[in-house]
Amino acid sequence: MTKLKDKFKIFKKSYFQIAGVLVLLLLAVLMVWLGNMTSLQAEPALIAQVYFDGEYRIEDGEWYEITPGEHIPATQGDVTLRGNFHMLAPDGEYVDIYRGEVPIAFYINHINLTIREAGNDPFVIDMENPMYTDSVCGEAWEAYFLTSEPEETIEILVHNPHAYGNETAIDDLLSSMAFWTGIEFEKGVLSEGEGQRNTGMLLMLVSFVFLGIALFSSLIHIKSNKLIWLLGLVVMFAGIYFSYSSDGVSFWSESIISNTNMLGCSMMLYMLFLLMSILYFLKDTKMVGKITVAVLATFDAVLFVLPIVTNVYFYDTWIWWIVLQSIANITMLICLVREILKATKKERLLALCASFPLIAFFVDIVGTYLGSWQGGMISGYVFSVLFAVAMVMVLKLIPESINATTKAKELEMEKIVLNAQLAESRISTMMSQIRPHFIYNTLGSIEQLCKLDPPKAATLVHNFAKYLRGNFGELDNPKPILMSQEMEHVRHYINIENVRFPDMTFTFEMNSDDFHIPALTVQPIVENAIKHGLMKLPRGGTIHVVAFETENAYCVSVVDDGVGFDTCEVLDDRKHVGLRNIRERLKVMVNGTLDIESTKGVGTKVLVTIPKEGKV
Repeated sequence: MTKLKDKFKIFKKSYFQIAGVLVLLLLAVLMVWLGNMTSLQAEPALIAQVYFDGEYRIEDGEWYEITPGEHIPATQGDVTLRGNFHMLAPDGEYVDIYRGEVPIAFYINHINLTIREAGNDPFVIDMENPMYTDSVCGEAWEAYFLTSEPEETIEILVHNPHAYGNETAIDDLLSSMAFWTGIEFEKGVLSEGEGQRNTGMLLMLVSFVFLGIALFSSLIHIKSNKLIWLLGLVVMFAGIYFSYSSDGVSFWSESIISNTNMLGCSMMLYMLFLLMSILYFLKDTKMVGKITVAVLATFDAVLFVLPIVTNVYFYDTWIWWIVLQSIANITMLICLVREILKATKKERLLALCASFPLIAFFVDIVGTYLGSWQGGMISGYVFSVLFAVAMVMVLKLIPESINATTKAKELEMEKIVLNAQLAESRISTMMSQIRPHFIYNTLGSIEQLCKLDPPKAATLVHNFAKYLRGNFGELDNPKPILMSQEMEHVRHYINIENVRFPDMTFTFEMNSDDFHIPALTVQPIVENAIKHGLMKLPRGGTIHVVAFETENAYCVSVVDDGVGFDTCEVLDDRKHVGLRNIRERLKVMVNGTLDIESTKGVGTKVLVTIPKEGKV
């Protein structure tokens, strides 16, 4: 029977991992299936059926022959294309100059075209022209009808209003020319980006699952739910970027400016939440990472607002974002390197994985600038690999956190039981502090002072009332109070005792008082120091109360130069109920400890230690 229970426990601990592996395999199959799935009515691929044969020049420079596969820079000035359109044979050879009724499709990647034919006014495809209303600056397909004679040369002026980001725009224009055959053409373009688009949709769906898990984790108070929130947001914005950077986005989302803005926003927020996730891998450099993320988030907010309040296009702010993001990435990489040098083997592997997206960002910047590829291609590959790793990590994190939460709930129940057991001892401790002879002595002192020094009697009555209120007020308070409040009660008590023992000296050194301590912890310790230490001296004596903070704990020490005592006898809690109650309340309420050191003829030191949250 015991073995059967053990096997059940093992299964209970591992069923989340088993379910996670199955979900991961299912997602992998879905991504492959969706990536390869195409519409039965769509063409298998977009093949350039039209070729522009001729020459080109940049600005007013020399003319060069247009060679298939040769890069023509799009960010070094206006480019003029001069030549003619040819139909392509199935084998890729161009056979004849094309003039016909089917328009030619042009892929516009943040560029403007001015097409000149003999006998016709220039035809302008200008994304910044008012005729396009809000559809400014983006990626789209445009159609143009050829009307000139076949022997007439056609000239196309390509203007790029940006100096970065679309270095391959002219290469894309020339390599993607095709016949605009209506719905078939649109289906062919859409089929090219279907795999990437569906992958993006799937990622967004997965992100909703992550965010749902994070919401559920918040409801059951799982500590690691913040990381799940961040991973969900990272996956969501990566999915949006995948979808809006796919081929044919203008056919299923017609607002070009909205597409551009969605692409930019998703890119910026993906990197921001990615850096926030990386903070979880930092320890020694966490503060530097937090400052970096805070500064980046502030600048991102400014870049979001800038196009709204000014005439600056959102696309034109990307270069500023790239610079700021690069600085932030370099800072985080330096932090990760420092963590890698000090980390354990497991932590070193996680930090290394966290650095890959940051490195991929720089690789994409260089590749886009050189025209080797467009957009975040490398970042997409890196993300796809790390996505699987993150899935495994999250699915492993959830059951561990749930187990930890369950144990915490069990400990909480034990704590409730202990609190119930301590309730009676707490009340008895507080009541024991108000000893009858102390009340009688205080009232006697008040009676004498009323005759000899009425103002001093009034002060004593005030302190006595505050002292009683402090004691009775804590009878119904099971929670710790601030150290500053505890010291107010101690001072009221000392002001009372100073009337009876004016030759005693009390000093305080409050280096730290902004922490919580069980009520009536320090006052009875001070009272014991007076009763068992200073009152047995011929005269005088000093009590020094110090509150201070260490790296891991808050401490309060009460030191007296009284007669001292045998600690073996005093530390026997069976004989000292008050001391035992203080220890129990410290342990249950703040996980604290009470230590006593005493030397006969020298004095006594009592040290209260309260660990900081999460440090024991």
